[in-house]
Amino acid sequence: MLRQQTESDDRRDRARAQSRRGGRLRKGLPFAVAFAVGFLLGKRDEDGQADAETDEEAGTLTEAAAQIRERAMPGQTDQSAPGGTESADAGGATDQPSSMGSVAGEQVREEERESEAEGQAESETPEIDEEVAALSPPTTHGMPTFGLGTYQMDYDECVESVRTALRMGYRHIDTAEGYDNEDAVGDAVDEYGIGREDLFLATKIGPQNLDYDHVLTNADESLDRLGVEYVDLLYVHWPTGEYEATDTLEAFVELRQEGLVEEIGVSNFTVELLEEAIEVSEEPIFANQVEMHPLLPQTELRQFCAQDDVDVELVAYSPIARGDVADVDALRAVADKHDATPQQVSLAWLREKDVTAIPKATSEDHLRENWLSLGVELDDEDVEKIDAIEERRRLVDPDQAPWNQ
Repeated sequence: MLRQQTESDDRRDRARAQSRRGGRLRKGLPFAVAFAVGFLLGKRDEDGQADAETDEEAGTLTEAAAQIRERAMPGQTDQSAPGGTESADAGGATDQPSSMGSVAGEQVREEERESEAEGQAESETPEIDEEVAALSPPTTHGMPTFGLGTYQMDYDECVESVRTALRMGYRHIDTAEGYDNEDAVGDAVDEYGIGREDLFLATKIGPQNLDYDHVLTNADESLDRLGVEYVDLLYVHWPTGEYEATDTLEAFVELRQEGLVEEIGVSNFTVELLEEAIEVSEEPIFANQVEMHPLLPQTELRQFCAQDDVDVELVAYSPIARGDVADVDALRAVADKHDATPQQVSLAWLREKDVTAIPKATSEDHLRENWLSLGVELDDEDVEKIDAIEERRRLVDPDQAPWNQ
């Protein structure tokens, strides 16, 4: 597989290389300076009196050395400079072994300070509180029924969000080649160090790449960007563009049979398109990812997917209607009853409908708020109140969407 490199990748690699070179220089420079200064300061006349000219030159060199060492190790006291704490003989010259020993001691102390700083940074990593740690989502056929969406996250934002989510307990991460952040997801997963078998990773092939050959090529590139040998779920992102049921799904089937894809998924499919996909695919359609929340309950699609001979999981993107659920009176009333937020109630309602939710969140507070929805238990009265909401609102509604044809 060929790794696609971006200009930002190259810049990061060059910066890391320069940082490593700078680190080696900073570590070696104090010893080189100390050796030169100590050698010059240790030169004496045979009668033990330092030559005045040599003293003057040594003083100049000592001052220069102090400046160099200050640049190399800012904030440290130059122990070999005048006024330092090293012992000097009556002539004021510092003995070379003492100079070298002092610098070596400074290096040890510097390493100790760096170690303490690293320890302090680790101790400052926020602990996961008991309320968060006590929760975990149910799974269906190996898929955690609650996860993290990464739509419209840039590299740095995505890395931080995914890393924080994993630390909090999230184990289902959703991305797409069209989000342009698969590399960020892969880097965050690698940095966190989670075992591949403990993570459910999903991505999508965009509509412009759904021709048979394009599916195979682009799936390979997605795996490379993610840094994994397989994904747990690969979606057809939209049934538009190059999508043709038989041709597209034949490639998805091949990927599954080769072990590069654990499950085949589709996204933004209507009942009619899902029926067609099920009919032509030689492997089962595992999931259909669609916009779903209390303002867009997808009743017909839910009923179809729940049939025994269909058995397709529904995965909800925009499960809190991008925050719009906070304005719905019924959801606020249920939230007050459970000492929760309307967003948490919306996520809990989806769980009651056996739908997997993948809300996007970037801040730790929002990641935590969404995660705590797993502790919100709705009763039948709550569900009925939410089901009775009459307002309908679709947020993702492009002209080329299948329901607009």
